[in-house]
Amino acid sequence: MLDKTDVVPLYIQLQRFLKEEILKGTYPEGDMIPSETQLTKKYGITRTTVRKAISNLVNEGFLQQVHGKGTFVRFKRMKYSIWNFGGFTDYIKGRNETPVSKVLEAQTIFNSEGSPYFKLVRARGIKREQAEVFLTIDTSLLPLELFPGLDTYDFAKDSLYRVLRDIYKVFPRRSEIGVRPVMSGDQMQTYFQLSETVPLLMAEGKVFDDKGRDIEAVKVVYSPEIEFKIMTTMH
Repeated sequence: MLDKTDVVPLYIQLQRFLKEEILKGTYPEGDMIPSETQLTKKYGITRTTVRKAISNLVNEGFLQQVHGKGTFVRFKRMKYSIWNFGGFTDYIKGRNETPVSKVLEAQTIFNSEGSPYFKLVRARGIKREQAEVFLTIDTSLLPLELFPGLDTYDFAKDSLYRVLRDIYKVFPRRSEIGVRPVMSGDQMQTYFQLSETVPLLMAEGKVFDDKGRDIEAVKVVYSPEIEFKIMTTMH
C-alpha cells in the first residue's frame, strides 16, 4: 500500500509499485492494468496522482495508453544470457537497443603492492522513449601498468571494451565468473528504482585476454528486470 506519511510523493510510490508488479509478471506484456478510477479508489488518491504515475511509466516504456480502450503493458523483459557476460555495449546494440552508461565512480587506486589500478563503477542500461532504464551496476578494476592513460577516457560515452580493443590492442576473450545473491543497497535501489530492499544476483570474477593475461577484475549487480539462461551439455 502507499504511505501518505512518506516524503516520497504518492505518484512516485504508485509508479514504483506498478513497475514492480509489471516486472514480477503480475501484469504481463499486453495486459491492461486497472483503470484510473480503480486505482484512485484502491489507493485513496486523486486522479491527478494516478495520471502522473501512469504518464511516467508510459515515458519509461512500461505502459502504452490506447484511446478509448485503456492502458496496456508494453514492457518486454530484458533477457541477458549469462554466458554472454562481456561486452555490454555490443550486446545491447546487437538487440537494436540504445545503450546508456552513467559513471558513478572513476579513480585511480593502489593495491597492497602499490600497483595502480583504474576503478570504474557504472550504472548501465538502455534508453527507452525519454527514459533511461538501468539494468546493471558494474565495477571494474584494470591495471594501469597494462593500460596507461585509461583513466583519461569518458566511459559515459566510450565503450570500455572498444577502448581496450581499438586503443590498447588488448582483446578480452574469457571470463571466470561466480554468481551469488546480494541484498540491494541504497545505490542499487536508486538506479533500479526499487521501493524496498530485495535480493539481487551479483556476478564477480576476472576477465582474461587472448594471451591469457588477467586484464580486469569485475563485479556486476543485475536488476530484477534481467532473466538468466544457463546452458549445459550432458555427457
